[in-house]
Amino acid sequence: MSQARPFTVITGASRGIGAEYARALAAQGYDLLLVARDHTRLDMLREELQHGHQGEIWTESLDLSQPQAASTLYEMAHSHREEVSLLINNAGFGMYGDFADMPLANIQSMLQLHMNTIVESTRLFLPAMLARQHGAIITVASVAGFFSIPYMTEYAATKAFLIAFSKGLAREIQNQCVTIQVCCPGFTDTDFHQTAGHKPKHVLFAQSSQKVVQTSLRALQSKRTLVTIGWQGRLATWTSKMVPQTILMALAGKFVKPPSSIPKHQPSH
Repeated sequence: MSQARPFTVITGASRGIGAEYARALAAQGYDLLLVARDHTRLDMLREELQHGHQGEIWTESLDLSQPQAASTLYEMAHSHREEVSLLINNAGFGMYGDFADMPLANIQSMLQLHMNTIVESTRLFLPAMLARQHGAIITVASVAGFFSIPYMTEYAATKAFLIAFSKGLAREIQNQCVTIQVCCPGFTDTDFHQTAGHKPKHVLFAQSSQKVVQTSLRALQSKRTLVTIGWQGRLATWTSKMVPQTILMALAGKFVKPPSSIPKHQPSH
């Protein structure tokens, strides 16, 4: 029976949006491989999901910000199941503060995780999907990728890369029965900003992880590539196209600027 069920690999699955993808897909009968650094949280999530669901659920602890992590992820997935139906690239973290003060090691980890590991993972998992003419890859980016954001400069830039990469790849493989989606949430009610050391001022407009995932999975059925969430996503898309970048950067700089010159940076992935 396990071989008949679709199989999903979810990175950054221990909390937030990643954990919500796991809950939603377990309810749909998927077998799951949940990957994150925090094995304790992963085990707790697996115990939660095993109640009332028939699918197989495996967990693996892996730091995806390390070189060769994509190859390790690929080998882990195929140690459990031969065919991967859905890959969800969700692992990521934020850094907040003056770029010149950021530890170089943290910047390198972000570039490796947000770009190298995702591109390499996509390259490894995609060919088999194309050969079967079935499958999907979801990459979780952010509406931050629509803008240049001072004090979250490198984070926004990596998300812009993921949007461009996903859109270009989707165009390359159109009509080949494999879906590439880049999901771009706005401010979401998780511990992401707290972990990054950022205290956002717009918490009343937070989206829930459940809404993000529900929107993403609905869009997967219609094979949409660029997915934003609710009115916040529509507003961010409109603003990025209609308001001059110089004005947006000035506003973002005032809104996001830290209260002191001491940078805060704590990865969470």
